[in-house]
Amino acid sequence: MERTADRYYIVVVLLILSGALAIVLRYVRVSPERPSDFSTIPMESEGWTAREFFLSDFTLDVLKATNTTSRLYTDAQNRNVSLFVGYFEDQKYGSQIHSPRHCLPGGGWGILDLKPIELEFGDHRFSVNRVVIGNKQQRQVVYYWFRTRSGELTSEYGLKFDLMHNSLMFMPTDAALIRLTTQVPGGEEDSGDEALKDFLSVFYAPIENSLPFETS
Repeated sequence: MERTADRYYIVVVLLILSGALAIVLRYVRVSPERPSDFSTIPMESEGWTAREFFLSDFTLDVLKATNTTSRLYTDAQNRNVSLFVGYFEDQKYGSQIHSPRHCLPGGGWGILDLKPIELEFGDHRFSVNRVVIGNKQQRQVVYYWFRTRSGELTSEYGLKFDLMHNSLMFMPTDAALIRLTTQVPGGEEDSGDEALKDFLSVFYAPIENSLPFETS
């Protein structure tokens, strides 16, 4: 009987502690050291020139991002790269990132290929998701990844784990989604990869610096 009673009290204590921790994790908010600032990403650099597009109020309300930028860059070779960055200051309060793999299909477009690839700029190497989407007439190559205080992530599950880890460590739970898209003329996917990598060789560092994370 004593052992049963001891186990009962242990379970009760664990439940109380778990409940208290859940309340703390839900309501304790740790702010980032500085805000995101997409104005630091140049509109013109090394032959690339951008036009900025503003999202509708409806889209912003669904997205629930703290800060966004949506731009179309064109270079001297007439290659186009669409850049979208969405920064979420606190994912614990109903503003968690929507996965692009759920948003990309639609309107006759489908995912034809999806795999992680490794990129390297300078001495920094990281992985991104490479997606090929298409319809009957067109194809596009998309790179996307999540940026958190743990670095670049490609997995939605990794993003959730990072949120839980930072919450338990009483760290900011902010994160960003970075997505690049380019049209593939004639279905030549290699040319799309070349355009996106050339773009990132110029803009990877400015994108990183616009976000309130430690650059790696």
